[in-house]
Amino acid sequence: MKIDHKESVKDFGDQFLTDKDIGGYWGSIELLNEIVFPFDLNLIKGKKIMDIGIGSGRISKNLLKFKPSKLIAVEPSEAINIAKENIKSDNIEYFKLKAQDVNFIGEFDYVFALCVIHHIPEYKEVLKKMEQSLKPDGKFVAWVYGKEGMEFYIFMLKNLRRITSIMPDYVLRKFSQFLALLTYPYGFLCKFLPLPLKKYFVTMFNNFSFKHKSYVIFDQFNPSFYKYFSEKELRETLDDAGFKVESLFNKVGHQYTVVCSKKS
Repeated sequence: MKIDHKESVKDFGDQFLTDKDIGGYWGSIELLNEIVFPFDLNLIKGKKIMDIGIGSGRISKNLLKFKPSKLIAVEPSEAINIAKENIKSDNIEYFKLKAQDVNFIGEFDYVFALCVIHHIPEYKEVLKKMEQSLKPDGKFVAWVYGKEGMEFYIFMLKNLRRITSIMPDYVLRKFSQFLALLTYPYGFLCKFLPLPLKKYFVTMFNNFSFKHKSYVIFDQFNPSFYKYFSEKELRETLDDAGFKVESLFNKVGHQYTVVCSKKS
């Protein structure tokens, strides 16, 4: 859905200039492994990789712990400066540009776009750029919002965003913190009852600190563009971009982790 009040790059740039903490479970290898499951991150050791939309650097920082030969980090917003503060490594090179402006040809063994594609209006163009940036035997690993089973949530989010999309950020932050408080009893009940988003709460969200729960909620209401993919649409979109889907997995009920290779 497109909201015209802001641009996605500015949305996230402003957000990460404030939400810069990548500590705790939020910025852990444990969470990264959950996000990419069933992909084995040990496969990137000694490989050249690219991470798209690094934000404050929480994913790139952990990818480096698996010892790739080089990590190219792409981020279009001012958040790239936060990532540079959060990541202390000589094995990373930063590029401040939009994903659709990436112009690498056949350079990477692995390209990651985790929690990113569903916030880029030009996602079809971006996927084609990711495909051309891979070596012939390279792999693309993405995490995107899934539509199946989320219809009521999407309906509620769409209508709430009519209000939250015009809120000043400081007001939206207060609102997000209020909702974060409400998630504690809800998360507890998810352990015992078949509530909406039960898998996500039990597997991930309950492990976040209050600060990071607020980050996640803010992230749901703030971006100018968000998209939920059905499995069929995701497969067709990846096929059109030149990818062959090797694995498509939904672990927590509202997302797809997909691993692709080049078709040719």
